[in-house]
Amino acid sequence: MDPDYPSAAPKTYSFEFTASASEYFRIWMVNLFLTIITLGIYAAWAKVRTRRYIWANTNLAGHPFTFHGRPAAILKGNLIIAGMFITYVATKKFEPVMAGALFVIFGFIFPFLVYKSLRFNAHNTSYRNIRFRFLGRLRESYETYLLFAGILPCTLFIFFPAWQFYKKRFFFNNLAFGATASSFSGSRGPFYRAYFIAAITGISAFVFFNWAGSYWFQRLSLSTGASPGTVNLIYTLFFSSFLAAIILYTLQAAIYAITMNHCWSQTRFGSLRFRSTFTARRLLFIRITNIAAIVFSLGLLIPWAKIRRLKYILENLSVVSLQDLDTFSGSPGSDQTALGDAATDFIGIEIGL
Repeated sequence: MDPDYPSAAPKTYSFEFTASASEYFRIWMVNLFLTIITLGIYAAWAKVRTRRYIWANTNLAGHPFTFHGRPAAILKGNLIIAGMFITYVATKKFEPVMAGALFVIFGFIFPFLVYKSLRFNAHNTSYRNIRFRFLGRLRESYETYLLFAGILPCTLFIFFPAWQFYKKRFFFNNLAFGATASSFSGSRGPFYRAYFIAAITGISAFVFFNWAGSYWFQRLSLSTGASPGTVNLIYTLFFSSFLAAIILYTLQAAIYAITMNHCWSQTRFGSLRFRSTFTARRLLFIRITNIAAIVFSLGLLIPWAKIRRLKYILENLSVVSLQDLDTFSGSPGSDQTALGDAATDFIGIEIGL
């Protein structure tokens, strides 16, 4: 018997994802075309259109989620971040010292952008007309994304799994659904275990495939008469580097399964809790086959790959609660800017989930 629910049987509400790859492919193609011909201006509208489609097709207990973000607000953020990036590139070519100073300044601004991004995304997402909120403080963001990040080199990156835990804690411990705030009781242990397993598996796979590749390239060199120097250069640039990237990329799925199962199971919204059933094996299979599909389709199957991964994640996540979801109450939140949201997408990192 679950100690959290000693007397009554809890209700389980499963997420349902109804998006289709064919529908999303049409959205993706239009977004891509308009973004290219407008030199990136349409990217803000493309982002809103995509998020609205994804959330509208994510259902919980028969009700969809809604994204309320405004393209104009995201466009302002995109333009500001693009201006910062162009300034950095220009100064790097003509004034390297100033470019270095700008890079340091951006490092100090970055935790603020993360903080604004989380607030923006939460505020502009709702379920049954009740908006989410992010209650984290700016001080926590600087501690997580500046102080803890700065510790990494001093620990020879042994602190890296703990840093990933603190980033997840910053997200999961500061969410609110209306008037109901979250609580997070996770620990660093599962993160260290996930990264240890990934490291051992990754090193073993790289050594084996690197040895097999080296043997194959040597045989190729002997059969074709190519110079060893040329073969070694091709091997190093195109095989070893590509192999390392593929292994790291696929092992992220295993790390995701272990750490996110832990994070969701340790998160509460009042009496409401979560159950996730992600498996590393299934996520690895999805990641590897998605990569193959994207490569062999020259990128045309990117929408299919995204929908396929989202469908697996959402349909393996459920909400468990004694009370009906209708009993959660809402409260107004303050307006947020889109600057942080744009900055996060622009530099290509993942926040929260």
